[in-house]
Amino acid sequence: TQTRGKVQGGIWQVGSNPTAARRIMDGNLETVWRPSLADDLVDWVVTIDLGRPVLAERIRLVFPDRAGARPWRQFSVFTANGARIQSTDDVFKFDQAFQTTQPNQGQVVDIDLVGERDVTRVIDESLELDPTALNTFRMVRFVRVRADEKSADAALAEVEVMAAGDNISLGVLARGGSFDNGLLAREPQNMFDGITDTYGNIFTVKTKGGWRESGVWWSVDLGALFWLDEAFIYWQDRGEGLSSFLFEGLQAGSGYQILFSDGRRTIAGDIDYTPLIFEPRPVGAEWNLRHHRYAFAPRKIRYLFWHSLTDTGWFSHPMELMLFSPGYPAQVVLLSDFINLGQLAGDGRAKAIKHLRWEATTPDQTRLQVRSRSGNTLQEFYTFYDKKGEEVTETRYKSLPKVIRGPIDTTVVVGADWGAWSNFYQFSGEAFKSETPRRFIQLELILSTEDPAVAPVLHALALDFEDALVSQAAGQIAPRYVVPNESTQFTYVLRTSATEGDTGFDRLRFSTPSAVDAADVRLRIGGAVREPSAVRVTGDSLLFVDLPETVRTDSVAVEFTTKVLHNATVFAADLGQEARPDLWQSVEAVERQANLVFLPDLPGSERLIGDLQVVPPVFSPNGDGINDHVQIRFALFKAVDASPSVRIFDLAGREVMALASSGGDVLQSFSWGGLDASGERVVPGVYVCRIDAGADAGQGEVIRTLAVAY
Repeated sequence: TQTRGKVQGGIWQVGSNPTAARRIMDGNLETVWRPSLADDLVDWVVTIDLGRPVLAERIRLVFPDRAGARPWRQFSVFTANGARIQSTDDVFKFDQAFQTTQPNQGQVVDIDLVGERDVTRVIDESLELDPTALNTFRMVRFVRVRADEKSADAALAEVEVMAAGDNISLGVLARGGSFDNGLLAREPQNMFDGITDTYGNIFTVKTKGGWRESGVWWSVDLGALFWLDEAFIYWQDRGEGLSSFLFEGLQAGSGYQILFSDGRRTIAGDIDYTPLIFEPRPVGAEWNLRHHRYAFAPRKIRYLFWHSLTDTGWFSHPMELMLFSPGYPAQVVLLSDFINLGQLAGDGRAKAIKHLRWEATTPDQTRLQVRSRSGNTLQEFYTFYDKKGEEVTETRYKSLPKVIRGPIDTTVVVGADWGAWSNFYQFSGEAFKSETPRRFIQLELILSTEDPAVAPVLHALALDFEDALVSQAAGQIAPRYVVPNESTQFTYVLRTSATEGDTGFDRLRFSTPSAVDAADVRLRIGGAVREPSAVRVTGDSLLFVDLPETVRTDSVAVEFTTKVLHNATVFAADLGQEARPDLWQSVEAVERQANLVFLPDLPGSERLIGDLQVVPPVFSPNGDGINDHVQIRFALFKAVDASPSVRIFDLAGREVMALASSGGDVLQSFSWGGLDASGERVVPGVYVCRIDAGADAGQGEVIRTLAVAY
């Protein structure tokens, strides 16, 4: 406020017995405020500040009725929206909401709030709502209760204000939201601040062709995804918010549209908006409307986009835009602080994180998602300000005299050694998905619901961690540049350092781009050739090597042969220990990209299909179990999101069969058993096999022949 600065709400003003006035808003019906009979009637008044404007529908007064405390007999109730009418003092315009017409004897008095210049629109007819039933409201910040007659033992127990709901439009910037606007729709953030002395400014003079060209638009990112089912806009009228009572030019505009989005993007990457509210150009008495309330079916909304229908006829100050939800937010994203495991353990060392566990209640249609990232270093980012609070560069800041330097904000951010966010954890107790050991970790939680009536609840979150096998492990792969899809012998060299208490490791795990022949694996420890205790290959991408001894500080080199199909393929390695089977310690790269293998011939090549095999070239699908099928196998290079296909044609060009793939995203495998599309066996002869990579560009088509013989 003008005279009191920031206030939290409470008793704004009271004329009699001020120490007891707070009892009328303590929620206790047994406590009362009793004005003193010795005070003048003019002092039998109390004004409550709600702390911010609310969309109030009803005010309830609760009176006691017992010896020494009786209901007020004659009284009036007034409300004010909080907008000052004097620039230098906190003077507000109060409008009467109620006045007794006969002596009151009741304990509970409910007052329906009826305003002026109001309109309610139901957007979705399926709601079957009567707009007139919702047209009982006022925007209220102050409530004044005034006695119109003294009476013995007169007391007031509670003043209650029933509102449309919690206004979630407050706190946009604190949630990480933001605002944007065109040239002629300025300061939209003032509609979301809960302060009726501020307002947006929409002013047009001469058309430039439309709202886009003139910039009569604004948008807001609410900072989170909400379920919303109601909106309210309060447009300034003359005499409100320091505007002159004599000026009649202010209005609610010449029509507008509001669109919404849950955050989905178009193909071009723009926010994909859907129409929500259409307010047509006013006609006749509709120009006098100032308070617009909209009800609609619940929608998931994060972004709103407002624009005028035309770029003429606007001289408007939207004071407040309120948004209401039918229940819980649609999605909440929580980000933890940087968790210093070394500090928690008291030794300052990196820790091996084993599992992430949580306890949660997830009703139907709700979901809890968790992911992690980790690192060993943090960085500080500094923001400099001058005395006026404007951001300046560090050089400019240091050149300023000390008396006009402002504060320096320090933001802690992740260091260069941090990995990307992990995939989401699928179940509580799952193995830690980010790099480990690490000193710092950060967690992100996403709680979401498809039903605003229910929400997930997180009860506990825990990390299982222990001392690392070694204090540091770094590795590199060689060679770094190879030919695509060609068997290549690689050497992965690992170097570790250990301190007192480190147990060391006796197992290695490698992620390889394709299958490895276990018989070809070679091992060196400290430069000496050693025989692995065991070598295991799991699937096409995991190689396990058990060492003959525990290693703490020696170098370890492992040789193996595999094929690389993708450019910039990562060769990841982990350390393990037989005595701690559920712990794997990730190995860092010795230097940047030291664990990457590149395919220099691939980026400039148009070739998308390689290593094509048609085996056997002649087959006999007669059901005897010998050469009944032909296999078409190939590697797919570079084609992201491609849909490869293989089709069989006869020599006349007629399609005989389209085959289905049974391979992965890179290595493709198709099989044909000599049947046509109708399931009939084809006649003997030569057929054409057409392989298509299914990519938009590049050399993605290959033709081969094969023969069917019986």
